[in-house]
Amino acid sequence: MISAMRRFLAILSASGLAAATYAYIGSFAGSTMDALVQWAFVLHIGIFLLMLPMYVVEPLSTKSRTFFWKEFAIGIPRWVVPVAKLLGLICAIHFVIFLVESHAASPQIKDGEFVLNSHGRIVKVLTQSEYWHVKGAELRMFATGWIFFYFVQTMYWWFPRRHQVV
Repeated sequence: MISAMRRFLAILSASGLAAATYAYIGSFAGSTMDALVQWAFVLHIGIFLLMLPMYVVEPLSTKSRTFFWKEFAIGIPRWVVPVAKLLGLICAIHFVIFLVESHAASPQIKDGEFVLNSHGRIVKVLTQSEYWHVKGAELRMFATGWIFFYFVQTMYWWFPRRHQVV
């Protein structure tokens, strides 16, 4: 029973990881958050829904500041934590790239113009190619975050822990 539940959660997490990777790759082929808004919502909610059982399984460990670097590493292959750290770094880099490229504003179409809009204030007028480039960077930023979280969850559920509840 425990193993079946863990595998089910691992498969759900791996599905989220696959969908996030597909979104990341699609961002280079013209996909945007606007086109994936329903899937983006599902991917966001899925992260939290798959994290809740972690708190049930290890309530004390997940509250510890060292959970991901010490407790998380127990019972999993040694390559998982460095890969998780690398994915977190890639996520942070994409976040900074998006902030720089977008001037911390949202790419939008206002009155037929491509613009960067920050709370109703036009920060910059963009060309059509600049607009699509920033929209791709926006999706890549979100996709790398999804990849990071779903990777961690997949590894957590796939590899058995020393003390299992679920």
